[in-house]
Amino acid sequence: MAGASSVIVAATAVFLSAPAATAAEGVLDAPSLPIVRTDGGVAFPTSYPVQPTLTEVPADAADASIARGALPFADIAPALNDLMAESDYVSAQVIGKSEQGRDLYLVTVTAPESATETAQQTAWRDAIKHAPTAAAQDAAIAEGYKLPIWFNANIHGNEWEGTDATMNYIEQLVETADEPEVADLLDTTRLYFTVTANPDGRFNGTRATANGYDPNRDFITNATNTTTALRDITGLIQPTYFVDIHGYTGILQVEPCGPPHGENYEYDLFLPHAYSAALAVEEAVAAADIPGNTYDDGAGNPTTENTGKILIPYRDIRSGWDDWPPIFAPQYVAYQGAITNTVELPLGRVNNNPAQNQFNSAVDTEVAEVVIDSIIDYVVENRDPLLENQMEIFERGITGAEQTPIPADVAPEDLEPGVPTEWTDIWDETDIYNATFPRAYVIPVDGSQRSRSDAEQLVEQLLVNDIEVTRATAPFTAGGTTYGAGTFLVDMHQPLRGLANVLLADGTDISDRIDSMYDISAWSLSLLWGADVVSVGNTTDPALSVAVEPVTTADLGGSVAEVGPYLSLEPSGTAEWQAITALLDAGIPLSQLDDGTVVLGKDAASRAAAEEAAELFGVDFAATDGLALRDESTTSLRSLRVGYTTTDDRDALLKLGFDEPVLVSAALITSGAVDLTTLDVLFLGGNLSFSPAQANGAAALTAFLARGGDVVARGSGGATFGATNGLAQLTATTGTSGSNGIVRVDTPEGSLFAPSAQDTAFIYPATWFTGLGEGVTVEQSYAADPFVSGHWAASAGRAQADAAGKPSAVSAETAAGNRYFLFGTSPTFRNHPVGAFGDIARALYWAGGPGTAVVPPITEDDLTDETKTGVSVPETATAGDTITVTVDASFAGQDLTTTLFSEPVGLGTRTVSAEGTFGVVIPADTTAELHRVAVEDAAGALIGWDDITILALEVPGEEPGEQPGTDEPGTTDPDGAGPAAPGDDVAVTGANDPLPLIGLAGALLLLGACLVVAKRMRNTAAE
Repeated sequence: MAGASSVIVAATAVFLSAPAATAAEGVLDAPSLPIVRTDGGVAFPTSYPVQPTLTEVPADAADASIARGALPFADIAPALNDLMAESDYVSAQVIGKSEQGRDLYLVTVTAPESATETAQQTAWRDAIKHAPTAAAQDAAIAEGYKLPIWFNANIHGNEWEGTDATMNYIEQLVETADEPEVADLLDTTRLYFTVTANPDGRFNGTRATANGYDPNRDFITNATNTTTALRDITGLIQPTYFVDIHGYTGILQVEPCGPPHGENYEYDLFLPHAYSAALAVEEAVAAADIPGNTYDDGAGNPTTENTGKILIPYRDIRSGWDDWPPIFAPQYVAYQGAITNTVELPLGRVNNNPAQNQFNSAVDTEVAEVVIDSIIDYVVENRDPLLENQMEIFERGITGAEQTPIPADVAPEDLEPGVPTEWTDIWDETDIYNATFPRAYVIPVDGSQRSRSDAEQLVEQLLVNDIEVTRATAPFTAGGTTYGAGTFLVDMHQPLRGLANVLLADGTDISDRIDSMYDISAWSLSLLWGADVVSVGNTTDPALSVAVEPVTTADLGGSVAEVGPYLSLEPSGTAEWQAITALLDAGIPLSQLDDGTVVLGKDAASRAAAEEAAELFGVDFAATDGLALRDESTTSLRSLRVGYTTTDDRDALLKLGFDEPVLVSAALITSGAVDLTTLDVLFLGGNLSFSPAQANGAAALTAFLARGGDVVARGSGGATFGATNGLAQLTATTGTSGSNGIVRVDTPEGSLFAPSAQDTAFIYPATWFTGLGEGVTVEQSYAADPFVSGHWAASAGRAQADAAGKPSAVSAETAAGNRYFLFGTSPTFRNHPVGAFGDIARALYWAGGPGTAVVPPITEDDLTDETKTGVSVPETATAGDTITVTVDASFAGQDLTTTLFSEPVGLGTRTVSAEGTFGVVIPADTTAELHRVAVEDAAGALIGWDDITILALEVPGEEPGEQPGTDEPGTTDPDGAGPAAPGDDVAVTGANDPLPLIGLAGALLLLGACLVVAKRMRNTAAE
C-alpha cells in the first residue's frame, strides 16, 4: 500500500546500514509475453508431397462441435492422415499451436513436385513480388506457375462449417483426382487450406481464442497464436486469391465491402474481380438451390424462397460493413496482391435445439462447398488477369507509382479490355478513398528519438510483417534534418508499400464521411508504438541520398557504463519498464528522480543485474555519481502484485513483466478465491461493484481500501469506481458511442508522464473528466484540436470539441493513504497501443508506493557524532602506510568499502577477517592533517567512521610536510614512486588496491558528476 506519501531522501538525512541488493547472476526474468511475436520459423516443403503422421488426440465429448453437428477437433488429424495415406496430392504440416496446445494445420493439395520443381515455383513466386516487370514478360511463369489459392476456415471458433466444407472438398479432390479437369486443376494451382484457424474456439464453442481475443481483429497486433501463424505463412503462400469462411448472417454474405474502403489498396485492381467473383458465387449458390438455404428477399431479410440473391456488402450494405482497417484476415492478406473475400455462412446457432443446430450445420457446410467450388472455378477462368493484377500491385509498390484513383462517374467503357465492369454501376463519390505515399519513413535512434527501445520494437514489428527496412551506415540529411548512422529507414519503393503505409501513416479523420464503422478506424504504429517516426518526401521523389544496409533484426543491444559508481536508466520505452520490473522482482533496490531517471546502487549485485538486464532487454545503463540521490527528492520503487479485470489489461501487465497478475471480479472476491490482502494494486478496466448477495466481497474491498489499497483504473467505469469508493471527486463524460481513433494529448509539467511524454493516444471511446475535487491532479489532457485520425461522430456534449482541453488522465491521494490513477484514454486496447504501456507502468509504480531506496553516496556531512561508531582505526599513520580497520566481528566475511575524507578518496573494498579487521593503504600523497576514515556496507550504507591523523611521509633531503618529489607541501609528484609497501607487522586481509586505481577512483567520481551535469544540460536543451 502506498501510505500517505513517498519516501523522500533529503540532503540532511543520515544513512545507516540497509539491506543490500539480493540478485545473483542470471536471476532476471523476461516477460512471459513479448511485445513483438517474432517469426515462428515455419518453412515450406522443398518438394511435394510432405506427409508426416499428424498427432492424433483422444475423442472428447466436451467438444462443442458435436452439439453443432460439426466435425470434432479430434477427428481432423485422423482424417488428414487417412487422406495423405490415400493420395500423394495431399500434404499437411503444423504451422503452430493454439494457446491450449492444439495443432494449427496447413493442408496443401497439388500435383506432386520434385525438389527441382518446387525450387522453380519458389523462384517464380519471389520474382512475381520482387521483379514483377520481368515476371510479367516471362512466358515460363505465365505457363508454369502454380497459382496459389488459399481458404482459411474457422478463425472464429463457433463458426464451424468452414472446416467441415474444406475437409469435404479435400476429400472430393482426392476421390476425383484422376478426372482430367481435377488433374489439370492440381497441375496448375496449389490449393491451401488452414482447416481450423482457431481450434480452441472450435472445441470450446467460443468466437475468441483461449486467451480471450477475437483473432479476426488481431492482424496488426498479433496477440494470438492464430494470427501469428497466419501472418507468418501469408508471405510464403503469397496467394493470388484468398477466402475467409465465417458465419452467421442469416443470408449468405460474400464481400467485397461497402465504404469506407482502405486507403492503401490499389482498389482499381482489387474491386473488379472481388465483386465479379462474389456475383459468380451468388449465381452458383442460387443454381444449387440447397434445401433449407436462405436468400435475400430484396430488403435484406432472409427467406427460404430462392430469389437468386445473396448479400454482397459492396452492393447491399453501403454503411457498416467496411474494409477500412487491416485487422481482418482478408484485409491484411490483400496487401500481398491478393483478391480476397470474407464469406459469412447463413444459418446460425440456435440455443437448446440440437436438431436445428445440426440441420443448420449441414446446410451451411453444403453452401460453403459451393462457395469454394465457385471461387476456384472463377480463379481458373481468370488466371491470367488475376496474376497480372498481383504483379501490377507489386510493380506499383516497387516503382513508387501513385495510386490510380477511380472517378465517381466511372463507366464500363473507361476500363481496360477484359476488366470486369459490373461494379461500375454502384461506385460513387462515397467510395473514393486514396492515400498519398511518402518517399520514406525515417525512424531515428540518436538523441532526436523519444525512445530507442520503442523504435527497435516498432522495427521488429515491421520486419515480422515482411516490410523491408534498412539502416543508414553514415549520417545523412532528409527533409532538412540530419540523422545519424544507425537510423532506420523504410523506403516506400517496395512490393508491400500498401502494408507499410497502412502500418506507419497517421491515418485519416473520416468522421464526416461515414455514419458508423464496423470496427476500429485508426491504428498507426507511428503514433501508438512510442517511437518518433518521420515521413519524408513524396513517392515520386528520388531515393534518399544515404548509404544503407538491409535490416534483419532491429536489436542494437544494450549497454552498461564501465565507470560508476552508480548506474542510471532512463525509462523512455516499454523495454526499460520491463527491465525495471525484472530488477525489482529480483530484489534490486531502485530509486527514481523527479526527472524520471531510475538509479541503481553501486553494489556488485546491482551492477551484475544491470549487465543482465542490458543483454536481456536491450537497454542502456549510464554512469552517475549518485549525488542526485542526496541533492534531489527521490521515490523508491517496489515489486508489485497486481489484480486485473480484463484480458487486455492482463496481457499489458504480462508484457511489462508482471508475471503473476491476479484476475479479480466481484464473484472471485466474494467466494474467497481472490484474497485482496495479497495484492498491492488493483488495475481496473471498468467498475468493480457488488450485488446485495455479494456482501462478503464488498466488505473485503472496503477493508482493502481502508488499509490504503491503491487503484489504477480506466474509463467511465473506473471513474464510477473512484467516485463510489471515495477515491476522487470528478465527473466522467464519454465520447459518442462507437467513436474511436488516435487523439492528441498534452502533458503538464510535473506530470507522472512528463519525463517521457507522448503527444498521441488511442481512444475507444474518449473519456474526459470535469468537476475535479480537491486533491485531484491533472496528469494529461486532450489537446485543443484533439482528433488525429479515426471516426468520432458529433453528438451533443460528446463530440471532439467537448473533449478539447479536458483532462484525459488524473491522479488523487486520500487521507487514508489510497493512491488512485484514472485513464480516460484506452492504453491497453487489444494490446495495440504499445507506447502507452510505459504510462501504465508509471501509474502502477506511483500507486504502489515506496519500496527499498537506493543508498546515496556518503559525504562528509554524514560523518557526525551520531554516526561515529562501529569503526576504529589507529590514531595516526604515515602517508603510504597500510592501516588496520576494525569493525564488529558480525561483518566477518563481508566486503566493506572504505573512504578517506576530507576530500573523498576511495581506499577500496576489502573482505573482513574473522576478527573483524581488514587493511587499507593510505595514499602516499595524502595531505598531512586530521582525516576521517568512513566504512560502508555492500549497499553503500554507512557503518561508521573514525578520526585518523596522517603524518607526512619523511623522505631524506626533504622538509617534513612536503610530499615526495614536490616543491610545495600538499602537492603530488606525478612521477612519484607511490606508497610504501605495507609493513610486515600489519595484518592485511583481502586484495590491495594499487595506487593507480586509487587515483582512478576519484577520477571516476568526477567523471560521473560530469555525466550527470551533461545529461541535465541535454534535458534542459530539449525542453
